[in-house]
Formats: sequence, C-alpha cells, structure tokens
Amino acid sequence: MALSAELAAMQALHELSIITAGSSNITKLLKAALDVTMALHGADFGNVQVYEPETHTLRIAVQCGFEPMFLDHFAQVDAGEPSACGLALAGRRRKIVSDIETDPDCMPCRDVARAAGYRAVQSTPLFSATGEPLGMLSTHFRAPRWFTESEQRQTDLIAHELARVIESTRAQAALRESEERLRSASEVGRLGLWDWNIATGEVYWSDEHFRMEGYAIGEVSPSYEAWAARIHPDDRASAEAAVYRAMEAKQEYVQEFRVIHPDGTIHWLQGRGRFSYDDEGRPVRMIGANVDTTERREWEERQKVLIAELQHRTRNLMCVVRSMADKTARASADLSDFHLRFGDRLDALSRVQDLLSRLNDINRVTFDDLIRNEIQAMEGGSGRVTLSGPTGVRLRSSTVQTLAMVLHELATNAVKYGALGQPQGHLAITWALEPVGPGKRPWLHIHWRETGVTMPPENAATRRKGQGRELIENALAYQFNAKTSYVFGADGVACSISIPVSNSTLFSEVGTA
Repeated sequence: MALSAELAAMQALHELSIITAGSSNITKLLKAALDVTMALHGADFGNVQVYEPETHTLRIAVQCGFEPMFLDHFAQVDAGEPSACGLALAGRRRKIVSDIETDPDCMPCRDVARAAGYRAVQSTPLFSATGEPLGMLSTHFRAPRWFTESEQRQTDLIAHELARVIESTRAQAALRESEERLRSASEVGRLGLWDWNIATGEVYWSDEHFRMEGYAIGEVSPSYEAWAARIHPDDRASAEAAVYRAMEAKQEYVQEFRVIHPDGTIHWLQGRGRFSYDDEGRPVRMIGANVDTTERREWEERQKVLIAELQHRTRNLMCVVRSMADKTARASADLSDFHLRFGDRLDALSRVQDLLSRLNDINRVTFDDLIRNEIQAMEGGSGRVTLSGPTGVRLRSSTVQTLAMVLHELATNAVKYGALGQPQGHLAITWALEPVGPGKRPWLHIHWRETGVTMPPENAATRRKGQGRELIENALAYQFNAKTSYVFGADGVACSISIPVSNSTLFSEVGTA
C-alpha cells in the first residue's frame, strides 16, 4: 500500500513537471500544483497563496472548493495570524492542524472553519533559493487528518517545484519589465543597441539600430557584415579598425562614422561599446549603442560658418568705422561738428547692424526693409516721401553696410539741404528688379529723385563732393561693380544706383511696396 502511494506520488510529480515545463501561465501552473497536491492528500478543499513583499501578507491566487465567505476572510493573511497559513508563515515551517476543534493555536478560526466545512488543514510555506518567502500551499479536509512522514516528503517535493515555478516566473516577468524599460529608454533616447556574440557571430539589434542603419526592422539578419555594409566607404576602414583596436587593447570602443541609407542620405553615428572576455582573456561578447549625431554635426558646421561670418563682419565693420571716422574728420569744421556728424553716422550704422543680425540661410536683409528703416529714422511721418518698388528683394550681405551708409548720407543731405529740409520739397524713391542682368544675375535699379528744392549756387560749399557722393561714385562702383550717377538738378538731387543682389531673390516671393 505504501509503495503504491509512493508510485502515485512520483507519477503526480512527473505530470506536474511536464505541465510546468510546457506553460508560462502562472495561474495555470499554480492550479496544476494545487490539483496534484489535493489528489495526493485526498483533500476536500485547497488553495495556493502568493506572498506580497510590499505588504508582507499572503493573498489567495488559486483555490478549489471554498465559498466567498472563506475567501473574504482570508483575502489577506499576516504572519502570525491564528490560522494554519499565518502560523506557517511566521514559523517558516509547515503547520499541520489535524483537528481544528482541539488545536489551541487555531481556536480563533474555529467558527470560520465550521462555516467553511473543514476540520483539518496543512499549510506548507514556499521559499526561494535564497530563503525569501514566496507563498503557501494549503489543503483542507472535512474530517480530522493526520500526515505520515512519506506524505510530508511528497508535499515538500511539490512545494519545492511550486516555489521554483513561482521564482522563475517572477524572474522572467522582472526580466521582461527590465527589457521593456530598456527598450522604452532606448527609443526615447534614440539609442541603437547591439549585442554581438563574437564566438558564434550572432548579433542582436534593437529596432532603433535597424532604423539608424537604414534598414527596415527585420529586413536583414543583424550581423557584423550588415553593419559594415552601410558605412560610408571613406569611413569603413577606420570604423572597423577602431573595433579591433579596442578589442585588442581591452578598451572602450568609441568611434564616429557616416552611414549611407538606401535613399542616398548620409547620417553620422557615434558608436560606444565594451567587450567581455573569458578567463583566458579572449573576447566573447560586445555590447554597445549608437547615437545619431547628424543634427549635432550640422549645428557644429553651422556654428563654424556663423563664427567665420561674425569675424568677417567684425573686420568689415571696423574698416567701415575707421573710414567713416577719417572722412568725417576731414569734412568737419571743428570737434563739435565732428561729434555731431560722426554720432549721426554711427546711429545709421547701428540700424543696419540690427538688420544684419537677423540674417540666416533663408532670410536676408531686403531693400524695402533697409530704405524704410532709414527714411523712418530721418523723415518720421511728414508724408513728403514716396516709396515705390517690389518688396522682398534680397541684398547680398557684403553690400548691406555700404548701401545703408549711402542711403543714410543721401537722407542726411536731404534733411540738411534738400527735399526733407525745405517746406515745398518732395522725395520719390523708386526701385525695380531686373531678374537677369549683367553677369546673368539679378540686379536692383534704385532711383532717388528730389523735387521742389531751392538749389544753392553751383559754386556753393554744399555742392562739393562729400562722403555720401564719394560712397556712391567710388565705393559702390569699386567694391561691388555697381553703376551709379549723382546729378544736381534744377530743383533737387537725382541719384541712380544699379547693383547686383542675392541670387536667392529669384526664388523668393517678390511683391509690390
């Protein structure tokens, strides 16, 4: 009889091991273990509780035969509660209550036991390999029940297998959560992860790594060769050499290189990785991550261009200020006159610098912005100025400062001696764009015409060549190949300037002022 019971127990354990090996559903596994245990014990009721580390309590995970009243009462059990499972948890060993009506330890639970219909119970605690509580395996009986040593050994074997299943399932769940966190972090951080088994050649790529290399996810089997195939030919040798150099030196791999996507676009990647070695120092594994540095590279290049442009503009500005100071000094009657003239011209230069500070690859200073800025500063809102011409004519950045100073000198003279300084005076400024002019590039034609002005005699000092006229007839023509004319008419100054402008004007929206 004893031998038959042992054989039945071994068969039940074998069936349980088959179930646990073929399923990852924790509820199904717990129920299978409970069914096997109840069959071995001939139990009328049973349950498996899992231990909640956060609350240090037991919670019923699966059960068989109990009414809601029992399940509500034992929904959570603390260590040391006057029940078989509570005492087993506190004592860290099996608790057998052969007859609850006579066992003094469980006297507070007798009414619950009577209502549930059981007289005997055994509770076997489940522990991890490190001794941490995992749960409880309990079977209940309608009649008093005593356990033999053989039955207890069989129960221990089931409990051991059940604990292994719970621990393994929790470890797998924790691993999945960790992998999901890592996957989410790598996607948010746009990291292309790789794991290279050097011995077997097997390689793992994260989804982001596929995208960085220009592959659709799963398009190719990840491999060293698939990685190298996407590297720019000019960078391939150095990128591969860096891998083997880091491997031999047992150092961190850090390398930046270009990859070419199927659509022809070039992306910069920075790879960082570390090698693992066996006991004999042979490399066995490499884990690392790629970061797309294309945007950073583009900003660095743009920063270099901006710094170079700033240096160029600063040098130009210093030359303009020095020239302006020299010419103003020669034209000034005394220091007070110089102070007034030079301060006025510095203000004009400051206005154009404000316009230049808005430059970028797309937007440039336009002529209508420049002329409106100057006229507004000089004339205010008297209504004696007419502006007519297209909007959005983009100026070459190299010409803006000089052209602005020319317009300022013209406006200053108009205020002092011309249309903006005399009651009957009027100033008309017109401009037109010639899309394809000399040199097959766009040209801007500007006409400045003052009328209603009482002109000074031909030999008057105001007719001598000043800084504005010198800028128009010499600087613009010499520096920018402009075509200019400056004429004292019967009732005011007439000035014409034709100057090449930015090619980007041809691709912008030119409107009407």
